[in-house]
Amino acid sequence: MIRLGLDDDKEKKQSMFRRISKSLGVDKKQDEEESNEEVPTIEESEETKIITDNVIDLAEKQKKEKNQEGFKWLKAAANVGDTGAMNELAYCYLTGIGCSVDSIEGELWLRRSAESGDLWAIVDLGVRLLDGVGIEKNTFEGEKWLRVAVERRDGIATRVLGYRLLHGDSLAQNIDEGKQYLMLAAEELHELVAMRLLGIYLIRGEFFTKNIKDGEYWLKRAAENGEKVAMREWGRYLLRGL
Repeated sequence: MIRLGLDDDKEKKQSMFRRISKSLGVDKKQDEEESNEEVPTIEESEETKIITDNVIDLAEKQKKEKNQEGFKWLKAAANVGDTGAMNELAYCYLTGIGCSVDSIEGELWLRRSAESGDLWAIVDLGVRLLDGVGIEKNTFEGEKWLRVAVERRDGIATRVLGYRLLHGDSLAQNIDEGKQYLMLAAEELHELVAMRLLGIYLIRGEFFTKNIKDGEYWLKRAAENGEKVAMREWGRYLLRGL
């Protein structure tokens, strides 16, 4: 058996490469020339940077124009009374989506929608006023708007009012009234988070007289209807209690 030296082995590999290159139609000379090309100069790198910057500037310009067009159409819809457009404008201004944050403009559109009777806006305005999120805090007015939504039998508003009255969260604590609203949200309005809270409170004996059987019923019902936190809490309860 003949042992190839390093030079022979290198030559064998080069020969094999030439055969493969030829079969693929690759000009080895051209390939070697390309491999010897100079590294891009500083001027070329700066030119690439300029091109990249121009592309970014163009993209930003197009995005700005698209946002302006979007706001134009939302305002057109809002000005003819579409509360969904008012809500969208309020959300954009209060969160800075597609524009700079503008709490005054955001509150203006949210109030217009709420005053037009939009239930989503009524609840959102009430909660924002209670917590001072995006707009100036005003617990008295926030409670007023929340109760307007409760009168219209909105499940979320009813649950939120019940929870806040139970805990004294931004409202004066009133356990009896809080229990009433939480039970209304769970039993009649079928609000899933209210079911979960009611279940947990009953199992623990928190705010309500302890009743494990009823608590398990409400927590399991919320879980079976897909309320994610209830699914977790029900599973944990079955494994090791609450």
